[in-house]
Amino acid sequence: MKRHFLALTTASVLALTLPYAAHALQEATPLAIDKRLRTLVYDPNEVYKFVGHYKYQSSIELSAEEEVVTISMGDSLAWQVTPSGNRIFLKPIEPDATTNMTVITNKRIYHFELYGQEAQGIRDEDMVFQARFQYADDPSSREIQRFSTDDFPDIENEPGKFNFNYTISGSEYISPLKIFDDGEFTYFQFKNKNAELPAFFVVDSEGKEAAINYRMQGDYLVVERVSSQFTLRNGSDIACVFNEVLPLRSAPPKPKRKFLGLF
Repeated sequence: MKRHFLALTTASVLALTLPYAAHALQEATPLAIDKRLRTLVYDPNEVYKFVGHYKYQSSIELSAEEEVVTISMGDSLAWQVTPSGNRIFLKPIEPDATTNMTVITNKRIYHFELYGQEAQGIRDEDMVFQARFQYADDPSSREIQRFSTDDFPDIENEPGKFNFNYTISGSEYISPLKIFDDGEFTYFQFKNKNAELPAFFVVDSEGKEAAINYRMQGDYLVVERVSSQFTLRNGSDIACVFNEVLPLRSAPPKPKRKFLGLF
């Protein structure tokens, strides 16, 4: 695997607040005090990624005037799904619960990617108890947009507060163009914001992967944690992201990488 260096100017890192593109995979954004209660902004051109946890149920709440008419599952045995009015209750059952789901109501159509994984206890930070949709014609949706813009890290005025020391190995097709963290969240920007985004996994010290949720904010994909290593997957394409400031205590040998930094 060839190795090359990537120098990023300050200006190139600062284009942060453009609206996210349609057709991008969207995930639930935690706008409540308890992150297990999340909010999604409806867009008919979006595919919504939902990570469920074995032995725990979750619910999806649609608008009050909607009623579920049809639910179509790619693998109907992998999930337990129960519609009730404008709500959908669901939980993964089978060991491999990766599939898709289409929900048709009396007003809208929703598309989901579903993933199942083991929970690290009931306080697992990736756990979703409820994902509630909001809509462009709902006044509270404007509050979501304001939150997404105003809450973005101030890289221009406080660059010293952020860690840009990340390296990447693997498929360039799905590799991020820029990566940084603020000590709490990790931010990824991709070369083609209209392309299909990869699935994200966090890697522990034993090399085990666990699927994680993320959200779109401006041009960036935001993972609400900082980790030593992430794995990105899209079909046969795989890329590994390494946080050089927070190396794994016990990690397998790393392949050659390309370097990202702020110069």
